[in-house]
Amino acid sequence: MHANLHISAITRGTGRNAAAASAYRSGSSVVACAAYRASEKLHDETYQKTHDYTKKHNVLHAEIVTPEGAPEWMTDREKLWNGVEAGEKRKDAQLAKEVVLVLPRNLDHEQHKEVVRGWISDNITKRGLVADFAIHAPDASDGGKNPHAHVMFTLRPVEGEGFGKKLTGYKDGGLDGKEVLAEMRSSYEHQLNAASVKNDNDQIVFDLRSYKEKGIDRTPQPKIGAKVKYLEQRGYVTQWGTEHRKWRHQNLSQPYAKHTGNYHLIGDGGKHSSNFLEAIRADVADRYYDVMFGEDRGVQEWKNTL
Repeated sequence: MHANLHISAITRGTGRNAAAASAYRSGSSVVACAAYRASEKLHDETYQKTHDYTKKHNVLHAEIVTPEGAPEWMTDREKLWNGVEAGEKRKDAQLAKEVVLVLPRNLDHEQHKEVVRGWISDNITKRGLVADFAIHAPDASDGGKNPHAHVMFTLRPVEGEGFGKKLTGYKDGGLDGKEVLAEMRSSYEHQLNAASVKNDNDQIVFDLRSYKEKGIDRTPQPKIGAKVKYLEQRGYVTQWGTEHRKWRHQNLSQPYAKHTGNYHLIGDGGKHSSNFLEAIRADVADRYYDVMFGEDRGVQEWKNTL
């Protein structure tokens, strides 16, 4: 059962983050991002522009979660993010962070909300920060849904009627530190496993550690992306799709490649045998790449593995 966590920064300098560049069609504004995530119409006081995403589909739920003692105005999405925007003066200011929680299909919508709220309580509001989350469920390539939550949160904790000092940085528990990301991932793993047990799906165990942390010798595959997948499924061959297939093939063949270094153990003729076998292996690999990635590659047979 698939689940994961990704974190990125929303900055004024670029007006976008890697996880959701499409949210910024209306300009470099955290208000625009919030409107897009929640499928709402919000007025941007800084840029004097109204961002209307009320026609956006697949947004199942949107909610603001504040820490205890936060002023009432922070529960208003338009006021919250306009306040964040107004509080940052630098042209390249980091305005917020966003975590994307990939939600598993073995849980229903209400359980998804419970998991997200639990994760926010463990990681965001406990630091005095305000979180604004939205659950989306667009169509997936296999005909099902792709449920996930976008959690935008402030970088400054609530202090009185406003915000305090930023919690960014790599030291002393700053939000940019690796230990914080590890803590967030571990917390999400715990929330998912607890929800599965509660849902009588305790046979499903989530492990969000990286391949390296699990001791798996495998290179993480680059994401192919929706646009590339759309083109490939319609018969077009893209450079990024080809690279993705090569990475996938490399990972699939990696366990067998480890044994090629043991040919010297064959005996007195081991050197010649290893050279012979290595030549055969290389020839097979070359032929494979000619078929799969060359001019006559079998795209139609391979594209279903994307």
